[in-house]
Amino acid sequence: MSATLTGLLFAVLAWRLGCGLALLAYSYVAAVLVPLSIVDWAEQRLPSMVVLPSYLVLGVAFGADAVLEYDYVNLLRSAASMVILALAYLSLALATGGLGAGDVKLAGLLGLTLGWWSWSALFTGTFLSWLFAATARVVLRSTGRVERDDPMPLGPYLALGTMVTVVLGLSTSS
Repeated sequence: MSATLTGLLFAVLAWRLGCGLALLAYSYVAAVLVPLSIVDWAEQRLPSMVVLPSYLVLGVAFGADAVLEYDYVNLLRSAASMVILALAYLSLALATGGLGAGDVKLAGLLGLTLGWWSWSALFTGTFLSWLFAATARVVLRSTGRVERDDPMPLGPYLALGTMVTVVLGLSTSS
């Protein structure tokens, strides 16, 4: 199932983005988010050995694109988005204790990913991620499948919100 979903995401991203380094970067993100979501769903953890190297891969891909296009606005916005989202999730984790370190690290990576697209992509992807998570939580609670204080993996919803934003183009580049 993992390979099928990843392959489907590759095809949709190629159709959506066309050729270029952005396609490479977003395909890499898809290739990372699918297994991370599966691991988080099964084990409620997001392995640093997958998340942390992804910062370097995306940084190099986005940096090369910025150099080749002589346009550094996307790169700067992407870096700022990474820091903003990681700090926001870290603050939330420290204030509530409901988020793990993996969620914070993944948030920074998704900030880097969405920030390359636009500020509105950052906000849309983050909003959708939390909307999907909240909807799932309400459904699970109302059906009695989880109790109030039961932990729930956030990674799959963060991944879903990010990929839906990119694939459906729910925001414009700016």
